Amino acid sequence: MTGTPEASRVALLTLGGTIFMAQESPGRHARPDDDAARRLATTAVAGVDLTPRAIANVSSSDVRPRHLREVLEHARRAVDEGADGVVLTHGTDTLEETAFLLNWFWDREAPLVVTGAMRPASAPGADGPANLHDAVRTASSSAARGLGVLVVFDGHAHLADQVSKVSSRSVAAFASAPSGPVGMIDGEQLRLLHSPLPRTGPLPGALPDSLPPVPILTAGLDEDLALLGALDPEHLAGLVIAGVGMGHVSPAAMPRLRRLLEAGTPVVVATRIVSGGTSTHHYAYPGSEVDLLDAGAVMAGFLPPAKARLLLQALLADGAGPERIRASFVPYAS
Repeated sequence: MTGTPEASRVALLTLGGTIFMAQESPGRHARPDDDAARRLATTAVAGVDLTPRAIANVSSSDVRPRHLREVLEHARRAVDEGADGVVLTHGTDTLEETAFLLNWFWDREAPLVVTGAMRPASAPGADGPANLHDAVRTASSSAARGLGVLVVFDGHAHLADQVSKVSSRSVAAFASAPSGPVGMIDGEQLRLLHSPLPRTGPLPGALPDSLPPVPILTAGLDEDLALLGALDPEHLAGLVIAGVGMGHVSPAAMPRLRRLLEAGTPVVVATRIVSGGTSTHHYAYPGSEVDLLDAGAVMAGFLPPAKARLLLQALLADGAGPERIRASFVPYAS
């Protein structure tokens, strides 16, 4: 006689977002709703013992490093006590950034899966229940072990390093570059679509409650980064440039960036272009990637500006110097 299979155990941590919001009436403004949160947190997934724990019910623009530090503490404890995986609900606006930062500190084989919704819980066709179901399935899947932090949305699983929000409206809001989704949720199973490269990190120690100040400045037509002359060096631990093309700035911006670099402030150059990343060797005119590298800047590779900023902040918080900062961006080089 065959016994009943033991249920998988998944911890559900909640930070809120649209998935836990409701509208006063159809078409009206959506706001955090504790009743919606409680209903979704008790979602039943066959064969899974789901244990919810509320951390906050806030918009993703209000998520702070202290929230994510608490997420990591609870997630590690849950896995150490026997959970097969962890799911985190989160607003979509900064979801990719949270997943990326958590991935640099997540040091367990069990998956940590981030999900959310584009439609409030009260809306017709709300996507939250399906996304939560798929996230729980992924968190309980042996195929997800060792993949670090994943984002599950609209039936697909994405690696934290590669996922980006690509639509402010569609339920198919997330995509991955350069490799595409790492998996798809097919009914009750996670099916991997390719074998990812080995993970980078994790960073040692705990995620700090706050991160060093690192602004992002965007390059463009007739933009010479004159704002750098007005920034207080005490509030500039580092700088990220969202460059044009393969990571370029105007020639007139270079003297300002050189002064910053010579003073010891790390500068990372990403690109504002959606795909393709920065280069290290294609162009050698003033303000090009070769000129920036010669001045001491670091190229972000395929990391978009927001993720490059978070990685630089996390490294600075850990006391990293120039060589370690440069080495940490090498895996993302293109």
